Amino acid sequence: MYIHHGEIYLNKSHIQIIREEPKYVQKRYRAVVAVISKISNEKRADAARSIGICKRQFQRILKRFNEEGIPGLRHRSRRPKKSPYKTPNWLEDIVVKVREETGFGPNYISIMVNISLKNQGKRKRINPRTVTRILTRRGIIETEKRIKKDWKRFEWGHPNRLIQADLTLFNGIPILTTEDDHSRKGWAIRLTNRKDKTVVRGLKKLLKFRYDNLLTDNGSQFSRNNKVIREYCENHINEKHIWTSIHHPQTMGKLSAFQKGLKRFLFHKLRDSRDIHQIDYFIDVYLHWYNNGRFHSAIDTYPEEKYSGQRNTEWYDHLVKSLKLEEVLVLNLEG
Repeated sequence: MYIHHGEIYLNKSHIQIIREEPKYVQKRYRAVVAVISKISNEKRADAARSIGICKRQFQRILKRFNEEGIPGLRHRSRRPKKSPYKTPNWLEDIVVKVREETGFGPNYISIMVNISLKNQGKRKRINPRTVTRILTRRGIIETEKRIKKDWKRFEWGHPNRLIQADLTLFNGIPILTTEDDHSRKGWAIRLTNRKDKTVVRGLKKLLKFRYDNLLTDNGSQFSRNNKVIREYCENHINEKHIWTSIHHPQTMGKLSAFQKGLKRFLFHKLRDSRDIHQIDYFIDVYLHWYNNGRFHSAIDTYPEEKYSGQRNTEWYDHLVKSLKLEEVLVLNLEG
């Protein structure tokens, strides 16, 4: 028994050990010492009350202290020793494989995996929240707390009323992306360079129809003073070319989200590769899925469905075959 700075310790080594413990452990230690020591001789009910627990719980803590020492005063994990409802490892492996091959988020991974399970006649299903937990547990993603803000949504009234267009880079290779503001249908094409004429040729290949308005940023390829883009607009759009406000990227937020998803997908498939044939191939794969298989909550439907009134419902089989995922995802045998 030791007294240090007016406090009672059962062992001299406890003086340093207890300093490094959390406050609740220190309080429990004082209560235990008060009961055990001959100096204080406090009753167990009073000791339990002093740390805000019942006498029965204090009895358990006292027993653990006698058996384990100071570690016995710490909180114990409430995690069950067995988890009968835990997602089986084989299903977790499928989730991880689909994530690695696509870069898709939990919602779309769960859709693909559930279709595969249904095709096998299995009743097992997996929801997006479980997918998030699996990816977090496997160290693939980190859970982020996002501050939700109320954004005022705006979209043009019908398809081809406004087309957003912008350039982006993947591993240094330019990609021209366009999106219909009303339906969110996306188009994309790899370019050989970022010259004005090349960009215009890309627009002509992607948009083989007349539309009303074109929305772009103020880059040199889309500048007000650029004769090439001005001539394109005179011949291919019905109304006008609209430029975004300086330092206001939210104006083209829909297209930015489309670009982000496309480049994340390409990164998962190609990493740092600059193989133009592979880039072209996987751009087409992504576009087919994005327009036909990606349910867009903002428009409450699929982009192609809203744009043309019909979509390719065999997008799942097309995506699985394109990504060579037949080993982990089952195709629709009825198709």
